[in-house]
Amino acid sequence: MLGVAAVALAGLVPAAQAAAAPVPTAKYALAAFGYDQGWRTEKHVRTLVDVTRDGRADIVAFGDDGVWTSVAQTAGGFAPAKFALAAYGFNAGWTNGKTPRWAADITGDGFADLVGVRADGIWTAVGNGDGSFRTPRLVSGPFGSNGRPGPLGFQLGDANVDGRMDIYAFADGRVDISLASGSGGYAPPYVATTEFTTGEFDFNQFKLVNIGGDKRPDILSVRYRPSVAPMSSIARPDGTYGRPLPASGDQDPSAHAVFQVGDITGDGYADAIRFGGDSNTYTGRALGGGTFTPFGVGISYFGYNNGYGYGTSSTPLPSIGDVTDDGRVDIVGFSSTGVFSAVSRGDGTFGPAKLVNADFGAERGWSVAQNPRLLADITGEGAADVVGFGNKGVFIAVADGSGGFGG
Repeated sequence: MLGVAAVALAGLVPAAQAAAAPVPTAKYALAAFGYDQGWRTEKHVRTLVDVTRDGRADIVAFGDDGVWTSVAQTAGGFAPAKFALAAYGFNAGWTNGKTPRWAADITGDGFADLVGVRADGIWTAVGNGDGSFRTPRLVSGPFGSNGRPGPLGFQLGDANVDGRMDIYAFADGRVDISLASGSGGYAPPYVATTEFTTGEFDFNQFKLVNIGGDKRPDILSVRYRPSVAPMSSIARPDGTYGRPLPASGDQDPSAHAVFQVGDITGDGYADAIRFGGDSNTYTGRALGGGTFTPFGVGISYFGYNNGYGYGTSSTPLPSIGDVTDDGRVDIVGFSSTGVFSAVSRGDGTFGPAKLVNADFGAERGWSVAQNPRLLADITGEGAADVVGFGNKGVFIAVADGSGGFGG
């Protein structure tokens, strides 16, 4: 009997809990494009875009001497960097802010091309589909910065929904659009609206997003006189824009007018996401006519006073992207301790923030000034992965489809 009792009591002893799985770390993918190789955020543009039409985002970088590319591989890595074009480089006078450069599809063939704007006009180089580009050419002299009132800002958007990226020029008192012609050229610009002036609008806050009901990019802006408010201008079928109207009833002059945009509900419209000065992230759902619902707390995390200081000199503002391949934008924050993610629930709120990768943070040597961290699908599986340009080169963490990132 004693033996039986001993066995019974032994069965009541709880089993030892399994050790928690270690938090993944990043994978070192490429000894290129990093700080140690001479790349600087204040001088050079590093972007992720599909140059081969295989569904994977490749690296296109504008350096001192020109354009370098690295094609994404099937396993989540990158091929060795190749010098693609002796143009668009810092040494040739292309600088961040004054002479913008992009890698985007301007021909409608699915391959990313190169386009840049400087004083003499628009320069393009059509992609060959293998990470190389054709000879650059000046395609539209009238769209340069010469003779235009300042301040002057350029953005890309598909104004006529033909699959080719057009160029918008935001100047004091007017917005001009130059339509991509399909062969790498651009048509002479036309005036799309004369509603925006520096006396009323913040020229650092223009966004081109679909919030009005069709696929055309609408204009989101921030008016600061006579009161601070987010404004929206809806695209018309003829390519012009209507009068800016209030996009939200929230009138908080300190914060509510400035936000990021992304589809967090999966309905095809861009919603508003504001990272607060407190610890919260606020969201406003797009209603389809150019307005948003009043801002509410989407998640009590990712704000400036979160404990990690999102939006400070040591910790960047959070990023947004679809990391679960469900058509909804999620939040990814690069805190001092690593990567935190919060998955969209589809109703304007997000699930709990979780530490999903131990790299890409200040405690591992990553800084805002030196090390860009981007979200893009580099595997072709549909979910956005993490690509970081560290000191030693390129580091990656592949999305697992549930909000996590493996090494």
